[in-house]
Amino acid sequence: MNILVFGAGAMGSVFAGFLSKENNVTVIGRAEHVDAINERGLQITGIWGEHIFTGLHAYASAAEIPMDESFDLIMITTKSNDTEKAVTEIRRFAAKGTAVMSMQNGIGNEDTISSAVGVEKTMGGMAIFGARLTEPGHAEVTVFASECLVGDLTVGVTKRANEIADTFSKAGIPTKASDNIIRDKWMKAFYNVALNPLSAILRVPYGELGEKGATKEIMKNLLEEAFTVAEKLGVPLKFTWSEYYDYLLETQLPPTASHKSSMLQDLERGRRTEIDYLNGAVVALGKRLEIPTPVNVTITNLIKSLER
Repeated sequence: MNILVFGAGAMGSVFAGFLSKENNVTVIGRAEHVDAINERGLQITGIWGEHIFTGLHAYASAAEIPMDESFDLIMITTKSNDTEKAVTEIRRFAAKGTAVMSMQNGIGNEDTISSAVGVEKTMGGMAIFGARLTEPGHAEVTVFASECLVGDLTVGVTKRANEIADTFSKAGIPTKASDNIIRDKWMKAFYNVALNPLSAILRVPYGELGEKGATKEIMKNLLEEAFTVAEKLGVPLKFTWSEYYDYLLETQLPPTASHKSSMLQDLERGRRTEIDYLNGAVVALGKRLEIPTPVNVTITNLIKSLER
């Protein structure tokens, strides 16, 4: 496959590197990271082994990609804050037959993409592993929780989703096709809504949040509000909020107990967080649906007050 990965942060770099083993991969990232990749190759270390990938086409801007280039799959792996900018830059490559996939956290990215390129080209994806950039040209895979998911916006597993899942899995990134990717992305959003900002505000790893009654009570309230909003939207959820809360503590939290919140990393680096696409999205949708979300409002405002 001809694949464009727009957003060579930690996650995007891991996808770009592994996929380049058997596919033609172009990647867009920050200039210093791109320069390192072009000079020395992309180094991936961590729990998936040590690798150096030298076959990538790396650029600092989509404008540098040759005009006659075409892609079977465009993956947007930026922060949700940058989705609109990314779609604007890649739109000229979204030809008939091209899939444009949001492999991002948060709620609403698929809507942004589909409004620009059409719902038939738009896909969603979920990465269920963690990674970090240690230096330009080097990403480390830090945790693996479950298989990645990919899917079209229609309900049911599609041929295209199966083909992409197979391509990812063959490259060394375990992936399944989803029969309802929007539902699944909401389920991941619940995980982030409960843990990500609270971990950042308190500056503790995820595991500590599940050890104290006070933080567990906040997590319960965040989830109850978010589930109420999702149910009102008609999202076909797998759990009630209380069932998911138990699942979170018993199954999802232990493998990521030492994980450092991405929002905390953003705050430490002086970058905008993705709060508007997680708890902030719950708040915005709640207002539209006339559903009170006071705990998510408070958490959102606390994170915004910490942003520089």
